[in-house]
Amino acid sequence: MHSPALLWEQHDAASTSKAPAQPLLLWIDDFEPGLALYKLMFENLGFRVLTASSGADGLQLAALYRPDIVVTDYEMPQMDGEAVAVALKAMNPKTPVVMFSGSTLIPARVGRAVNAFCDKAASRDQLLATIHRLLTKKHNRGLGPRPLAAAPHSGHTTVA
Repeated sequence: MHSPALLWEQHDAASTSKAPAQPLLLWIDDFEPGLALYKLMFENLGFRVLTASSGADGLQLAALYRPDIVVTDYEMPQMDGEAVAVALKAMNPKTPVVMFSGSTLIPARVGRAVNAFCDKAASRDQLLATIHRLLTKKHNRGLGPRPLAAAPHSGHTTVA
């Protein structure tokens, strides 16, 4: 893994370019070959991708870069995905967190700390659709439809 200082320099140089903003994805998983694969895959899909092979490293990167979305594994040593998600939400409650795991033993309470679950055995299209849905929801938050004008009261009632 790159040191956070090196990543900061790379990120800072990229952020000053005039290219359209690409979503910044932080991927946290202790299985490093998987990290390399997902980094390449999502960069090819137009994302900027930071990776961390531990929860602590992921939290450090999240504090430095404020990613648009985070994908984390559940089963990791020292700090599991639930602890990572809780800490991420404490840093920035608006950051969507996707729990990406092959485990069938994830406690139901984890659902309170993450925005979505994706099974590692599911299709990559499902994962991508989930990430796009959460990014769209994040960027549209607070931009709901304009309120409707009150209907004139003419003595009629509507029963649903």
